[in-house]
Amino acid sequence: MSNNIIDRLAKRFTNSTADSHSETPDALTRDIGGHFRNNQPYVSGYFQVMFGLPTALFADNLEASSKWLHSTCESFTPHTQVITKVDIMGQGQIGSSYPVNVTTTREVTCAFREYQNMPIMNILRRWSSVFDPFTGVSPFEGSQFIPSNYKGWLAVMQTKPVRSDKAKKVWSATDVEECFIYQGVFPTTIPVDTASAEDITANDTVQLSCTFSFDGAPLTSGDDGVTEKVFGLFNALSHTHENTYEKYLAMSNITNWTAGSGSADDSPSGVS
Repeated sequence: MSNNIIDRLAKRFTNSTADSHSETPDALTRDIGGHFRNNQPYVSGYFQVMFGLPTALFADNLEASSKWLHSTCESFTPHTQVITKVDIMGQGQIGSSYPVNVTTTREVTCAFREYQNMPIMNILRRWSSVFDPFTGVSPFEGSQFIPSNYKGWLAVMQTKPVRSDKAKKVWSATDVEECFIYQGVFPTTIPVDTASAEDITANDTVQLSCTFSFDGAPLTSGDDGVTEKVFGLFNALSHTHENTYEKYLAMSNITNWTAGSGSADDSPSGVS
C-alpha cells in the first residue's frame, strides 16, 4: 500500500466510474438528462454497517448484539476533516494563508430504531458500562482497564440502490460508492433521553441517535485491500446470500402459479 495520499486518491479516482467509465455533466448547463447518459447522480440512504464489539463487555451475547446494531441502524453520518491554516499578514493588512495540518473530527453518528424490551438501549448502555454511573469508576480491575476491553471497530459500506450479483451472491466493486473501517470505536453518548414519554398523546416509535468516537483516521476505499476486506465482512451475512423474492416463494409453497391461471391446489398454503 502506498504511503502517499496523493497516489491513493489518484488511484481511487482513476478506478472509479467518475473518471474512466462515465460522462461528466454538461459543462455549461450541468444537465445529465437523457436516455443516452451513462452516469447517475449519487443516491443517498443505501448503506450497511457492522460493529465489532469488545469481548470483555459482550462475552455472552457478542453476535446477537452486533446483529441488532446492524439490522436496526437507519442513518449514518461519517466524520469530517478540516484543513488548519495560518495567516501571514503583510503591510496594509494584505495577507496570505498557508495550510499546516489536517484535523479529523474522530466522531461518527448512527441512529438505531428501537424495539420492544429496548435491546438497542441495553446494548449501548452495556458498551458504556466501562464506567459505573453510581460510583464514578470502572468495574474493571487495574490491569483490565485497557482499550481492547472497551473499544471495538466499525465497518461501513455505502452502496448504489442495486442488488448484488445473483450468480455470485456477493457484493461487487460496482455496487460500492464508498467504504470506511474505523478502529478504537466506543460510544460517547447514552441516549436515554431519546426514549422520552413526556406527552401522553404523542405515541410514536423511537429512534436512538448515538455518537461514536474512533482513533486516528479511517481506512477508505482509496486504500489497498480495504474494499475487499469490507466485501468479506458483509458477504458473510445471510441476507446477501439469499434472494428475498425466491425465499418468499419457497416459504409460501408457490409452485407454477401465475395470476389468472392458478387453481386452489396451486395457491399458497393457508389460502383458499
